[in-house]
Parts: sequence; structure tokens; C-alpha cells
Amino acid sequence: MPEAEKAEARKRDAASHMVETSITLSDGRKITCLIYRSRYYGSGLSCDWHNTPQPKQP
Repeated sequence: MPEAEKAEARKRDAASHMVETSITLSDGRKITCLIYRSRYYGSGLSCDWHNTPQPKQP
């Protein structure tokens, strides 16, 4: 199998293990996260903190 096909197969495999979710923090803010789940390599969580609103000041 050519390298380009192998790379495309790896991308499809990785994408099939990703789930996008929205998490509501205890102060009410919502954050978008990606969850990576794999039977063989464990799991991971990555959240978009850069685009999450700043907490409201009391």
C-alpha cells in the first residue's frame, strides 16, 4: 500500500475514535472538548480553553 493511502487510513481511523462534546463548568460556562477513545492506546481529552468565556467576577 502506498504511503499516501496509509496516511489517509490512519486519519480515518483516528477520526472514528473522536467525539466532540460540550461540557458545562460549575460556574455555568460551556466549553467544547474532543474526546479520543481507543481500545488499544487509552483515551484523551482536549478542550478549547482559548475560546471559553472568562468567568464572571463576583
